[in-house]
Amino acid sequence: MRQKRSAFNSPTGSSSSGILSRVWHVGFAALAVIIGTQACAAPRPQGSDLPHRDIPRSLRITWEGYRQRFIQADGRVIRPRDGLDTVSEGQAYAMLRAVWMNDQETFDRVYRWTERHLSRRQMRADHLLAWRWGKRDGGAWEVLDWTAASDADEDYALALLFASRRWSRPSSDLPPYRDQAQRVLADILAKETRRGSDGRLYLSPGDWQDPTLIVNPSYFAPAWYRIFADATGDPRWNELIESSYHAIRTLATRLGDRNGVGLMPDWARLDAAGHFTAANGMSDAHGWDAFRTAWRVALDWLWFKEPRAHEYLVRQLMPFLEAEWERRGAKLYVEYAYEGTPLAEYESSAGYAAYIAAFQVAGSSRARDLLEKIRCAVHEDPGGAFFDVPDDYYLNNWAWFGLLLGEDLAVNLW
Repeated sequence: MRQKRSAFNSPTGSSSSGILSRVWHVGFAALAVIIGTQACAAPRPQGSDLPHRDIPRSLRITWEGYRQRFIQADGRVIRPRDGLDTVSEGQAYAMLRAVWMNDQETFDRVYRWTERHLSRRQMRADHLLAWRWGKRDGGAWEVLDWTAASDADEDYALALLFASRRWSRPSSDLPPYRDQAQRVLADILAKETRRGSDGRLYLSPGDWQDPTLIVNPSYFAPAWYRIFADATGDPRWNELIESSYHAIRTLATRLGDRNGVGLMPDWARLDAAGHFTAANGMSDAHGWDAFRTAWRVALDWLWFKEPRAHEYLVRQLMPFLEAEWERRGAKLYVEYAYEGTPLAEYESSAGYAAYIAAFQVAGSSRARDLLEKIRCAVHEDPGGAFFDVPDDYYLNNWAWFGLLLGEDLAVNLW
């Protein structure tokens, strides 16, 4: 089970729900960032031009800043707010960013550390990644949790496949990109998928499971599965596309006996009758997991023109987002209850990274306003450029992914 993220740019604080717990500590530096970001991010008149020339630069300098702040010389990606530990998702995010930035040196450095320290081939005889690495009470640095997380494994595999097309092979003695991706993909299918009570094959959150199927909608990546099907020829990836859209379409409107407004819950459970309900002890809010769903789904429309991606983003999600944008005075918050009530009234560039996906797919001119909010969250200091606050590794990844998508640079390298 993964630890949940903290958001530090909240002037009002936040409630806790399910297994989510927040620690809010906004210092003077962070407060200055909030004030500066809010002033910059005031929406421009509809139809006005954004300074697009600044966005490629922002992508470049925040990648350089991220490498400086979060990627150690040996290729380990650290989380400053969690005791400088490392999680598999962070290694995969760094590799995706590196391949999109055509930075093979950083890619191979992160790849090498990941294979040497997180690969489970010795401990579990597979090629999935151990979820967490860090410092033991006795002082030793090692794997703290050998459980796999399927979102990290699928992002890792996609990054390797992209690398095989962009650079052909690693620059050193690392396993060939595509060969390693094939091994990871085979083990995802073997250990991180499960048939639900409705007979569909679902992506499970990892190689762990409860008696009933637990799902995290933000892990579903149907665009990835099309690429994996092409790379492997295995039809089970097509089954995962179907189950992902079934779950997303259903959860957009119904969770147990509650009506939804298009927002995904962080977690859900498929009960014995084939209905999605809240998962006991786990967050059913639209929070720091769930917002990622829109970004992943949008790429299935942008890359493959999948109509169900368009249907979810435009028909199911956008009515709530558009109404909320108007209701809150050109703002969207990052945490909502499943039914759409804000859980904390603060903005985050990471949240806008997901919401811009829906506005962009819908062809809304307001997508430019959301893009401007992300761009204006970029700050520079001697330690390197960052989004919002300098020590939040998760936020700094997702804001960057949103800026990439908003500038139409999240390209399918396969």
